[in-house]
Amino acid sequence: MRGLGAYIMRGPLRAMLVTAALALVSLIPVLGMVSVLSGAALALVTLRHGARQGVIVLLGASLITGAFMYFVFGSMALGFVFTLLLWLPLLLLALVLRSTTSWSILIDVAALLGLVGIVVFYLATGDPVQFWQTVLSQLVAAMNAQGGGMAEMEAIQSQFPVFARWLTGMLAGGLVMGLVLSLMAGRWWQALLYNPGGFRQEFFELRQSRIAALVVVLILALSLPELGRLSDMAGDMMIVIVMLYSVVGLALVHALVARTGRHVGWLVALYILLFIMPPQTMMLLASAGFADSWMNFRGRLSSTDQKPDDDSRDNQ
Repeated sequence: MRGLGAYIMRGPLRAMLVTAALALVSLIPVLGMVSVLSGAALALVTLRHGARQGVIVLLGASLITGAFMYFVFGSMALGFVFTLLLWLPLLLLALVLRSTTSWSILIDVAALLGLVGIVVFYLATGDPVQFWQTVLSQLVAAMNAQGGGMAEMEAIQSQFPVFARWLTGMLAGGLVMGLVLSLMAGRWWQALLYNPGGFRQEFFELRQSRIAALVVVLILALSLPELGRLSDMAGDMMIVIVMLYSVVGLALVHALVARTGRHVGWLVALYILLFIMPPQTMMLLASAGFADSWMNFRGRLSSTDQKPDDDSRDNQ
């Protein structure tokens, strides 16, 4: 990874090629997570050199992606999809992190992007559940036209109300989570090349403010009663919040394991749980991250570590 990062930093053209190439590779179904590295390449350049270089790489990668898709499929639309949904918001978030060097503020801004996106989507579609049911019905019809089994199609259609209800929040949360993961990868890349250990220190200190926690409580309160579209919207927002707070909780666990000298096996077990039971594990991590806004577990641990030293000095 160090070699690829060094290659990216040798000039804008190389960064454009890597960003575009990784984005195209991510279109292979089993390699979708490669899109995180595509965003990380753009984030690396932006974090290191600022807005001008970031915009140049973004535009160049968009043109390369669009041109490739035009010659292969006859349409440049995909290049613009990557630009609008991944690279442009990623550029903005990278500039926020570059100017503030605060992951807490970064998480707040990322959450704001996700929540605003949900509001805009509700306003644009009127009824997101009906919108997704129509889209899913069209997909099933296309699958059926290609020879899909009728029994399988009926089973899929019976689940449409459940899928449609939560699809807006899941997609918004997935997009925002992808942006944050790309930024984390880009920051790690930057630290690997120019500031070894810097990302680890920043990540360990990630903790959200009580003001942000109060906003979470408000959105949660709106999602619980039957308030029609408002509760549905708040419920979708909570999905985005849980995903982002799971990152905060993950930072907390990493910091506590490091400061208490626990075996790395604790982290291995955590990541295994994330792979096996992602919703449940993310909920637990999000709860820990939310509680840390009020309890400041790392600060309490530091106070506990210092107390014996203070007592020993008093006894001398």
